[in-house]
Parts: sequence; C-alpha cells; structure tokens
Amino acid sequence: VHISAFIMNSVNYSCMDVDRLMKRYYLPVAYSLIFIVGLFGNMISISIYLTKLRPWKSSSIIMVNLALTDLLYVLTMPFLIYYYINEGSWMLGDFMCRFMRFAFHFHLYGSILFLTCLAIFRYVVVVQPFRAAQVQDKFWGTIACLTVWTIAATETTPMLTIVSLSVDKDNNTQCLVFASTEPVTIRPFG
Repeated sequence: VHISAFIMNSVNYSCMDVDRLMKRYYLPVAYSLIFIVGLFGNMISISIYLTKLRPWKSSSIIMVNLALTDLLYVLTMPFLIYYYINEGSWMLGDFMCRFMRFAFHFHLYGSILFLTCLAIFRYVVVVQPFRAAQVQDKFWGTIACLTVWTIAATETTPMLTIVSLSVDKDNNTQCLVFASTEPVTIRPFG
C-alpha cells in the first residue's frame, strides 16, 4: 500500500513538474525560434514579393497576404515568451491580454485560410486548365484575400469577450483563453 501511494504521488508530481518545465523552458525556446525564423523569413519574402515579382497574379496576392499574416502572428510571440518566462504571470494588463490572444488566433486562422485559398486556386488550375487564366486574375486574388480577412475577423472577434485575466492559487495574474482548464478565480476589472 505504501509503495503504490508513493508511486502515485511520484507520478502526479512528475506530471505537474513536466507541465511546469514545458511552460517555463520549452515554450519560450520554441516560441523564440519561431519568432526569429518567422520574422526574418516573412520580412524577406514580403520584400521580394513587393519589389521583384511582376506581373501580379492571384497566387502572388494571396502569398503576400499569407506572409503578412504570418509576420503579424510571429509579432505576438515576444509577449508569449515573456508570459511563460514569468511562469504564467501576466503583467501587461487586461487590454494587452485580450489584444495579444486575439491577434495570435486571428493571424493563425488567417494563415490557415490563406493556405486553403492557395490549395483551391491550384486545384482549379490543375483540374480545369481552361479556367487557369481566369483564376490567375488579380481580381480573384483580391476577393479571396478580402474574404479571408473578413472570415478570420469574424471567427476571432468573440474571443475578445472570452479572454480574461484571472488569479491563480499563488496570486499570480494569468492571461487565459477560453480553452484553458486551469482552476482559477476570475479577478473583476473595471
């Protein structure tokens, strides 16, 4: 009986310890790498698209918007790095908590939708080659991009009301998103 209780306590402790170590060390390192590679890669691709690529086609318009949304996504990484280095203690206020979580998900979903548009456009070009010239027109790329930005905004705007600051058992302020399962007490903000 004593051995099984010891094993259960060791397993619970090690799982909590792994979670803490992941948030404290792994996530900041992973987000730092994503930030560095994403920042330089997307800045280079945007500058190449804007200065070198002519004529503009629907796919190039979508690619510029994809690189832009990826760039905006990686710009949220320093806030997450700071948050996890501070062991999940949010010190930047309610507005920045909501804005950072909104921007993170808005640009993440936007990237997914832009990649979907590229796949659809390429599918049409391969399956229906006679429509290739029509699909490659700038007009359709612009319409696709406006649609993606609208859908991404519509999907993530409710998050502004769901994200909140809360206080954990150690009296640390946390910036929680709706998917969090951590037991906390909501701190009222005026």
